[in-house]
Amino acid sequence: MASILIVDDDPDGSEPVARFLRKSGYRVVTVPNGREALSMLTGALPDLIILDMRMPEMDGAMFLEVLRSYLRWQHVPVIILTAYPEGPHIDEAARLNANEVFRKGQLNFDDLLASVERHLRKQHYPAGGWHGNDAMSPAK
Repeated sequence: MASILIVDDDPDGSEPVARFLRKSGYRVVTVPNGREALSMLTGALPDLIILDMRMPEMDGAMFLEVLRSYLRWQHVPVIILTAYPEGPHIDEAARLNANEVFRKGQLNFDDLLASVERHLRKQHYPAGGWHGNDAMSPAK
């Protein structure tokens, strides 16, 4: 069973997505900001991340920048789920290799599920992440 981490400070937006993905057979954990997500990533690595862009403490762009800077986390697929699908934060997400962007207000759960399944099939690393001392080294 693949695991998905949802990083979103709005439970009204993240909980329906989490419920839908659980019913679809995925293990889902939700956290309210990028800082908490990073602390979780030091343990088990999720197979996919669904990320909001505007959050307190550490927004989605900052989280994605840190995520992509570590070899262990570089190839985790990230789907952006945001109420603001345009603007500089989305340009930054594209620069940092976010895999896809969905708009919260117009979210079609079947399209999201198809995206999740497509990105999980494309993974080029073992599910559950890598282990070892070099896993926490910043990418060069």
